[in-house]
Formats: sequence, structure tokens, C-alpha cells
Amino acid sequence: MLRLGAFDEREPAEPMTEWKWDRLYQLSRIHGITPWIADGLRKSEDDFFIQLPPTLRQRFYDDNTPRTEPREPQELTNPLLNNKLQKLAEEAGTEDTTFNLLTDIIAIARNILTQGISLRQLVGLATSLRTTGDNVMYDVLTAWTAQLHLEQMAQLEGALLMELFHFHADQIPFTHAAITDKTKRVVTDIFSMTEKNAADWYFTQGESIFVRSSDSNAMMWHVKHSARYMRYYPTEAVTNFLSNFAHSMSHIEE
Repeated sequence: MLRLGAFDEREPAEPMTEWKWDRLYQLSRIHGITPWIADGLRKSEDDFFIQLPPTLRQRFYDDNTPRTEPREPQELTNPLLNNKLQKLAEEAGTEDTTFNLLTDIIAIARNILTQGISLRQLVGLATSLRTTGDNVMYDVLTAWTAQLHLEQMAQLEGALLMELFHFHADQIPFTHAAITDKTKRVVTDIFSMTEKNAADWYFTQGESIFVRSSDSNAMMWHVKHSARYMRYYPTEAVTNFLSNFAHSMSHIEE
């Protein structure tokens, strides 16, 4: 549905139960991609195998999630890498197509380290490559990703574009991406994300003098998640986790 709605790529639809359609709606809301799923449904209204209750179909159609958002300036938690990034930002400017693609790659990387893989961000990256990719200086972009130690994360993002949106390697010239077993394992994380996982976590102080977690399950999820993706961006992952931990500790009453 997402490939059809966002990129007009048609393929045979899989018949699903009402429960699965409801789960699809929940996932589309979590990832912020409901408008594109709704487009996919509109384009396949005559498909016999796509049967879902009219009330649920209308929920997709009535969703008012914005398709685009302002591109936010990016920062890294690693001081040395962040200094390099901010210098690049000053030199390139916010109108530079190549630098804007770099910020998209960084935004996805940071989200992967903290919350998980966002289909909405991947749709944005895929759309940018297809609409403005001809104006990108990929040799410069590759040099920038090397300066920021982003190579492995860029490879992961490129592999996800190939696995999820059927991109070819030559459509992702900023990295040498390939689908591997690791890519497929990462994809399973996308569809296991819940609103609880994506929510913020922090520590509070109970009646005793000991610090306890307000949600130990959420804390353990973040610990395991950070460890799993650390190898893709080790220089940023450690400081990112410590920064989040410090932010959580700041909620403790003195």
C-alpha cells in the first residue's frame, strides 16, 4: 500500500482480515504514513482482494497527518562530530540540495538510535532522491558522510530503501548498499514498534532514596535497542545514549 500510494508501484494485493487492516491502520499512524496508505487504497478501489469495512476505509481517508514537515537543523551528541556538522551547515547553507540530503540521512540515523526506524522518514528520503537527486553532488555527499563517520548508517538506510521500496543500487549513489540478512532482521523492528516504545523514558525518585525507573520495560527496550544499532554509528551511539540517560536523570527531584 505504501509503495503504491507514495511511488505508484502496483503489485498484487494480499487479502487480509479486518483485524490485519486495523493493525495496518495502527502502524500507519505510529509511522505517520497514513496519507500515503490512503492514496494506495484510493488507487486500488477496484481491486477485488482489498476488502475492508467502509468505516475503517474512511478512517484512512479522514486522516489529517501532514505529508511534509519543515526540515529541522540537525545536531549530533558527539561534540567533535557536531562541530564538523555545524561547520558544514555554515558553509553549505539551508538551500543546498546536497546538504539537505545529508540532513535527511542524519535525521534518520538519530531516530534509529533513539526510537527506531521511521517509515515516514524513509519515504521522505526516497522522495528526495527521486525528485531532487539529479541536483545532488554525490561525491561531496560521500565525503561528508565519511567526515561524520556515517558510512555504515548510510549503507543501512540505502539497504532499507532497496528492501522496502525496491530501489536499485544505482539509485542510491551516496553509498554502496546491499540487502543482507542483517537488513531483513532490521526490517522486523519496523513492524514491532509500538507507541510505548517510541515514547520518552526517564527516571524518577520514589519514596526511598534509591532511584528507580518509571517504566523499567521501556528503559530495557532502549538499552537493548541502543546496543543493537551501536555498530552502525558507534561514534555517535555512545554519546547519544549517555545524553538520553542524562536527560532522564534530570527529572529526578533534588
